[in-house]
Amino acid sequence: MCFFRRRRLKKKELQEEQVVMQQEAQKAEKGPAKEAKPVEKPAKEEQPEKPAVNPKYHVSQNKDAKSEHHKKWRVRKEGSNKTIKYFDTQAEAIVFAEDLAEKNDTSIVIHKIDGTIRKQDYTKK
Repeated sequence: MCFFRRRRLKKKELQEEQVVMQQEAQKAEKGPAKEAKPVEKPAKEEQPEKPAVNPKYHVSQNKDAKSEHHKKWRVRKEGSNKTIKYFDTQAEAIVFAEDLAEKNDTSIVIHKIDGTIRKQDYTKK
């Protein structure tokens, strides 16, 4: 669950608690109640958990001309902007990515120099 969603849920819970406390304070001012009903909090909406899928590792060439690692081969996790490690050759990057993929029970995607996919769902057999 993302940080902002947790924060919204936390704020909502705090607001609900404040409402409950205000209701209890009003009841205490009026005197003893004839029938004390427990105040029920609304049930939280539970979302089904997504199955844990290990992201693939991508081997591609760095195209950022401003970077100190320009035209070096990099290994990244799928969906991430952070590079795990840079290499001078594609072969070195593939060996490193294969090792990571094997340890994490996933596969790698190898890109060509132009960025198109050379090999997808690559696993050692």
